[in-house]
Amino acid sequence: MNALLNALRHQVVERAVEGLKSTLIPRVDLFKVMQPLALPAEIYPPFISLIVQGEKTLRVGDRLLTYSAGQVFIASFDLPATGYIPAASEAEPYLAVRLTLDFTLLGDLLLQMPLSAEISTAPAFAIGTVSEALLEAWLRMVRLSDRPEEIKVMAPLLEREILFRTLQGAQGEILRQAVDIQSHFSKLRAAIAFMRSHSASPLRITDLARLAGMSLSVFHRRFKASTGLTPLQYQKQLRLYEARSLLLRRPGNVAAVAAEVGYQSLTQFTREYARLFGNPPARDSKNLRRSADTDTRLP
Repeated sequence: MNALLNALRHQVVERAVEGLKSTLIPRVDLFKVMQPLALPAEIYPPFISLIVQGEKTLRVGDRLLTYSAGQVFIASFDLPATGYIPAASEAEPYLAVRLTLDFTLLGDLLLQMPLSAEISTAPAFAIGTVSEALLEAWLRMVRLSDRPEEIKVMAPLLEREILFRTLQGAQGEILRQAVDIQSHFSKLRAAIAFMRSHSASPLRITDLARLAGMSLSVFHRRFKASTGLTPLQYQKQLRLYEARSLLLRRPGNVAAVAAEVGYQSLTQFTREYARLFGNPPARDSKNLRRSADTDTRLP
């Protein structure tokens, strides 16, 4: 196991640059940090992230999770999250590799696997330790990333293997439930997709519960258990993250951005923005533009 992790570390160091680097393989990214770092609060798409060296702490809703080299973080929903890397240096950088989930591929793969009778009540995210077989698959994927003539044929096979071996592990049920149309994970994903496409509009939680095919009380309970947030908290974070993205592209127009993402009160927007991101909108967007040369998104 240690030999495999050391080999993977060597391969990532050879290919990574500081910050987030997209590889030639679709949905596969490398991440390298050479100093302690607070990661920006963003909404991240469903992904699997393997730490190759170092440690990271994530905050998802009111939950704090820490994982380190040889462990993965799996998220099956669009996930509002922030976090920090407590220790990293030029000599011992933090290193990670990420695979963004393709639910079509995951669904096709599950058709060839035994059905699960479990009904999961677990969160839609978890930390787990990788097996040697899974680590070998990650290693082959990273090695493939600078062989463009092989990627078209080999990358889909390796992606399937990584997903298959993840499904076989202790956290596999998270991925299984995400694509099972009868699971509450899948039904909640439909509600979340609706929330994302209507984030600036007033939302009735009863309508979301109906969309998910659940009673109001069950919807509240399962939404919070899965995402770490209540539906209203999730909607608020959607709006604030979208506002942050808009302010980065259109600095100086705070009032217009607040209205665009659904806030009627600029005072309320400024207060809630500062509570989430640590600074009021104008100052935060200025800081973000200053640090834009290094992509520090969470992998």
